Amino acid sequence: MTPDTRSDPRGDPRSDTRRRMIAGAAVAIGTKGVGAMSLRDLAKDAGVPLGSTYHHFPGGKAQLAEEAVGSIGRKVARLVERAKADGIEAALAAFTSVWREQLTDTDFRTGCPVLAVATGDDDELKELARGIFASWQELMVGGLVADGVPAERAPGLARMIISSLEGAVAVSRAERSLAPLDQVSAELVTLVQAARARR
Repeated sequence: MTPDTRSDPRGDPRSDTRRRMIAGAAVAIGTKGVGAMSLRDLAKDAGVPLGSTYHHFPGGKAQLAEEAVGSIGRKVARLVERAKADGIEAALAAFTSVWREQLTDTDFRTGCPVLAVATGDDDELKELARGIFASWQELMVGGLVADGVPAERAPGLARMIISSLEGAVAVSRAERSLAPLDQVSAELVTLVQAARARR
């Protein structure tokens, strides 16, 4: 999935370079983790000299990783926020579609960059991942309550939604199949409908 980055509306090539490097970093992190991410490879893929990487990202690899993961978090949040106006099932479908696209576009090589840093060794990136997961859960809580799920039930159900789908992405990647993700998503819809019916 393309991260949430913005090119300069005036077509500033520096902005475009920055955007491409952030997008490349998000894919690299979701594929092999931060530890194996190479600034040299990212610069080469973006078609820029290695030195310009430090112009755009003076904090180096750590800054680039943080911006890449943060951009994915914002993009997913924006998609879910928009979709939940049409109900919690639409929000679930939006969240699932992000990772279906990621898996199919990369031939199952790339999973969720947020999950990748959450299970890594960098404490600052783990904290960033915790915040992103919390923001996604908060969006789901709002959607669940608005759709008729009891307020006391919504936080636990939202946590189950995010945790289950993130795990399903990892299993789909391992199995090189969308079946785990699609099956988990379908079961979550059934669970949400049951919770709504018990009001």
